[in-house]
Amino acid sequence: MANTERLAALQKVRIARNAVQAARAKAGLTADEQTALTKLFFDLDDLEDSLIIEEISDKVDAMRADAKNLAEVAGKVKDAHAALAKEVALVEEAAKAVNGLLSVVTAAASAGLI
Repeated sequence: MANTERLAALQKVRIARNAVQAARAKAGLTADEQTALTKLFFDLDDLEDSLIIEEISDKVDAMRADAKNLAEVAGKVKDAHAALAKEVALVEEAAKAVNGLLSVVTAAASAGLI
């Protein structure tokens, strides 16, 4: 799903979830109505989580590609310009830091924490 459509869908899901939450607080609901609204609220909440995780997953893939590219470019620069060894080392460290962040975000997403 394209980012624009995902964000639009996420916004509409949040609006719907908030409206359902408000409806759950209305007095005079039957037990069946309360149950249906509660289920609907949690279904919308789960959908919101899925849309957010999908967005994070897309960002992780992009970050992974960027980190790989950084490492490749750093390798080429290192070979071509020994005089820039310090700068190349800093870029390599940045690529490693991004990969470390990716590991944490991926593990957290897999564990359902984000």
